[in-house]
Amino acid sequence: MTADAPYELPLAGVRALEVAEIWAGPYCGALLGDLGAQVIKVESLQRLARGPLNPRPGTAGYPDKEPGQRPWNRSANFNALNRNKLSITLDLASPEGLECFKDLVAVSDIVFSNYAFGVVDRLGIDYETLRRIKPDLLMVLMPGYGNTGPYKRYRSMGMTIDAVTGHSALRGYPDEDLSRLSLVHHADAVAGLTASFAICAALHYRARTGKGQFIDLSQAEAFMPHMGEIFLEYGLTGLLRERRGNRHPLMAPHGCYPSLGDDRWVTIAVRDEEEWQAFCQVLQMPDLVVDARFSTLAQRLENRDALDEIVAGWTSARDRYQAAQEMQARGIPAGPVLNCGADTYDDPHLQAREYFQEVNHPDAGTHLLSGPIWKLDGAPGPLHQPAPCLGQDNNYILGRVLGLSDEALNSLEEKSVIGTVPLEGADMGGVRRIQRAN
Repeated sequence: MTADAPYELPLAGVRALEVAEIWAGPYCGALLGDLGAQVIKVESLQRLARGPLNPRPGTAGYPDKEPGQRPWNRSANFNALNRNKLSITLDLASPEGLECFKDLVAVSDIVFSNYAFGVVDRLGIDYETLRRIKPDLLMVLMPGYGNTGPYKRYRSMGMTIDAVTGHSALRGYPDEDLSRLSLVHHADAVAGLTASFAICAALHYRARTGKGQFIDLSQAEAFMPHMGEIFLEYGLTGLLRERRGNRHPLMAPHGCYPSLGDDRWVTIAVRDEEEWQAFCQVLQMPDLVVDARFSTLAQRLENRDALDEIVAGWTSARDRYQAAQEMQARGIPAGPVLNCGADTYDDPHLQAREYFQEVNHPDAGTHLLSGPIWKLDGAPGPLHQPAPCLGQDNNYILGRVLGLSDEALNSLEEKSVIGTVPLEGADMGGVRRIQRAN
C-alpha cells in the first residue's frame, strides 16, 4: 500500500457467515466486521433471537421504552452486538433455504456458530458437509462446553457457564450464600473475542498453507484462564479460595466506599506501608499511623471493620472523583465507580478517545453505542454501521451475490423461506417447536 492509497481494513475481502444468537457468536461477528470482513448474519422467520415479538409498551430495552411496530429491529440488546453486518433470512430446515446457504458457503471464507452441540449437524451444515463444498473453509463451533467430552450435549447460557467454571463461587460477599448472585455473562464476551482471534489465526494459517480448518471452541474453557491465579493457588496450597467481596487478604484498606451523593461510590486500595502513611496524610489523620489498631498490616487486617468505618466517613463527605484524585495524587490506587449510563457517556477519557459512536438506525433512531475496541494506526475513524434490520439484505445477497431472479426471490418469500417479518411463535423457541408442543 502506498502512502496515497486508501486504507484497507485487515479483513477486507473476507466473507463470514454468522449462524449465531444472543451474545458470544454475534460479538465475534461484530469484531470481524470491525476489522473489515463482510459478515452476513443468517437468521430465520421461524426462530427469532431479537427479543419478544409483542413486548408491552414501557418495556425496557427499547428506545424510550417503546417497542414500536417492529420491535425485533429496535431491541437494544440486539443492536448493540450486531454492528457492521448484513442480514438475510433463510429457513435452513427447508430444502430451498439449505440450498441457498450451501451456495453462499461456496463463495465465503468462514462459518461460525454458537448454537448448542448437534444443531448444525441436524441442519445439515456441519463441517464435513460444508468442506466438501468449500475445501479451504474455516468453521468455528462454540457451544458452552465444546464439541467433545461428557458435557458436550449440555445446553448452556452465560450463567450456567459461569457456574461450571467456578466463577460463581467466587463472586459476592463472604456473609452471603451462592443464591445471592448478580447476573454475569463474562464467558459470552470472552468467547466472542477468543473466537475472533482464532479465526484471524486460521486465516493466517490458510494464507500460508491453503488449508481450511475446523475450530472447536468451548466458551467455558475460553473463560477459565481469566481465573488462572485461583487454580494455581489451589494447586500450590490445596485450599479453596473463599468469597472476598471487595476485601483483599494482603491489603487494608481495600474496598468500595460510599461517596457524596445518592448511590455514589469510590474504590481505594492501599498496597504497602508507604502508601498507608500517604493515605493517612490525605485523610489528614496522622494519628492513624501510630494507632495500635492500625500500625501494622496485620493489625489493619484484624481491625478492618473499624478502619473501613473511618475511610467511609472520609469518602462520604467528598465527591467520588475528588476522592479518587486526591488518592491518585499520592500514588494510591483509587477510582470512581461509574454507572453504565450518563457517567460513562460523559467520561472525559472515553469522550477523548471517541469510544462511543453515534449511530443512526432506520427503526431504532439515533443513539450512542459502544464502538470498536481497537484503533488501527493509519486507519480512518472506526467503522460502525448500525445493526441490520431483519432480512434487509435478502435481495442483495441472494439476488446479486447468488444471482437468484426476482421470481425465485418472490417464491422463497411466499414459502416463508425468506422475509422481513418473523412468524408468530418465532420468539418462543421457534415456530416448529411450538407446533410440536401443540
